[in-house]
Amino acid sequence: MENRSDKRIFHTLILATVMLIAFALRMYQLGQQPLSWDEGWSIGLSSLDWAEINRITALDVHPPFYYWVFKLWLNCGRSELLMRFLSVAAGLAVIPLSYAVARAWACAVAGRNGESIGYLAAFVTALSPFLIYYAQVARMFSLCVALSLLAIYALLKVVKAERRIFYLVFVLSAVLALYTFYYTAFVLAAGVLYVLTLIRTSCPRRLCLSALAITALYAPWLWYAAPPMWERISSRTGMALGLADAFRYLPDGLFGLVFAYGSGWIAVYILLALLAMAFLLARDKWRAARLLALPLLAILLALVAVSLGARAHMFAARYLIPASPFLALGIAWALGVYWERAKWLGVLGIILFALSVFPTINHYVYTKSYEVSAGFDPQADYRYLRDKTLPDDVVFFNVLSLAGHYERFRTAEDPLWSYVLRWDPVIEPLEPALANRVQPAASQHRRLWFVLYKGTVGANFALKEWLDANLFPAFGQWREDTFYVQYLTPTDQTVLLEPGLVFDGRIRLEKVLFTPQTRAEDRVNVRLIWTALESIPQNYKVFVHLYTVEGYLITQHDSIPVNELRPTSSWAVGEQIVDNHGLWVPAGVSGPLRLVVGLYDPVHHTRLTLPDGSDHATISTVEILPQAAGS
Repeated sequence: MENRSDKRIFHTLILATVMLIAFALRMYQLGQQPLSWDEGWSIGLSSLDWAEINRITALDVHPPFYYWVFKLWLNCGRSELLMRFLSVAAGLAVIPLSYAVARAWACAVAGRNGESIGYLAAFVTALSPFLIYYAQVARMFSLCVALSLLAIYALLKVVKAERRIFYLVFVLSAVLALYTFYYTAFVLAAGVLYVLTLIRTSCPRRLCLSALAITALYAPWLWYAAPPMWERISSRTGMALGLADAFRYLPDGLFGLVFAYGSGWIAVYILLALLAMAFLLARDKWRAARLLALPLLAILLALVAVSLGARAHMFAARYLIPASPFLALGIAWALGVYWERAKWLGVLGIILFALSVFPTINHYVYTKSYEVSAGFDPQADYRYLRDKTLPDDVVFFNVLSLAGHYERFRTAEDPLWSYVLRWDPVIEPLEPALANRVQPAASQHRRLWFVLYKGTVGANFALKEWLDANLFPAFGQWREDTFYVQYLTPTDQTVLLEPGLVFDGRIRLEKVLFTPQTRAEDRVNVRLIWTALESIPQNYKVFVHLYTVEGYLITQHDSIPVNELRPTSSWAVGEQIVDNHGLWVPAGVSGPLRLVVGLYDPVHHTRLTLPDGSDHATISTVEILPQAAGS
């Protein structure tokens, strides 16, 4: 009895030591790297209400469970370390789960205790570069691995222990895994197929009923998410991908599954050699084949699934992560075979495995070069907007990655934010987004900011086209690959004038609609309606200025017509161009102010003239009302 107790303590110490190693590897430099683009998406999406999380994930390539959990987790804090620690915790749970799965696997197939293979599986999992890397990223990957492993453990326990608790654990963990990451479906399917075909189970009927229960619990999400998912896939011809493409991606898939970035193909060759030699050294080839069938089936189905899904989104190694612990199982089995044949062989196998992963851990895992785009600064948007916005403004983002980084730094004095998603991975229908978010914000706020990643490229164009037609652009600036544009919202008062002024004998200003009265720290909106009297080969800029009666410039908006969308060279003869401009009146200004309009050549900086020789048109005056009491 004492020897058994000592042995249990010794085994516990081994597992605890492996856990400490895993913890150290996953905590190392955890808060050093800035949050990545995708981690910003996690923050942005999880900051929304529950219904919006569900709606947007139905349009995305990932289901909602991680975002539900992360939404609650964000209450713990917004530092890099704290936000990533959820993934660390899930990644640490993978270690004892790998130990438990390996033991249950050995017991189900070979009828043995499987203690040694369990320790080896925990060790290999602890040192897996793939699992270390994503245990440090605030995304769903570590959580999906932990949940799928828990499901496989319960599934293997069902084989030998017909206890209902294992069926319940299998169903619940499998459902949560599917609600976390779509590709877990294929490793779960591999587990069910493996148990039903290669292991004798006393009650296959219960197992089939469990699979039906999983399907039933997942069906509501599929019913909700399948239509937009199908639209996304069909729009990208994802279903046209054939099995030949799966073989085309096979080398990339194997390289990514081994996560040999930093080590190179030598790591893949070492692991394949370890597996092949172990099979040759195995005393019972049939039992070895039955054991290896589980990791091989899980890896094969995952590789095929990720390859077939590449056309609908992209081929990315991270999508193979549900299969990574199964690779660890295979390697652990191989090391166990070497250890059984000779202790020195086991030590040699462990050394070779460690050498295969060390370069990746040392040179790649902690740099996170796969996640951080070159030159991406997660604080850039916040710093820029902080210096230009007012507390009453609203900032709209076209992608939640940027919104998440803004939310992380935003204080109570900074503007609220909203979104119209017009960039990958989610492009939402424009009309509902405008009706549900933009128009209500325009009715309640005077200034709206739009942060447009990639400007007018792709689906962004339709959004900016609507904004320029319905709001009044007051400011715009490019910074690297993002366009920041400020719009003023419509006012209640508008005056219509029809000056009929002709600039340069070619461009007639037909009508002007403008705000006749305003206050300091408020807006003047100007709508110009132009007509081309003849074709215009040059591109001119429109200027709209407000001057004091003494001639001092107070505020201005200069732009290619229609906020850069309709250069004068694109005007057809006789076409009417509606051109909106917003003017923000700064604090401390008193009136009246003179409203001046004109055009100029931005290359030579020469203004177009009117028939009387003047280079501008004074449209009217704008009255500046005294500030309201208490403002």
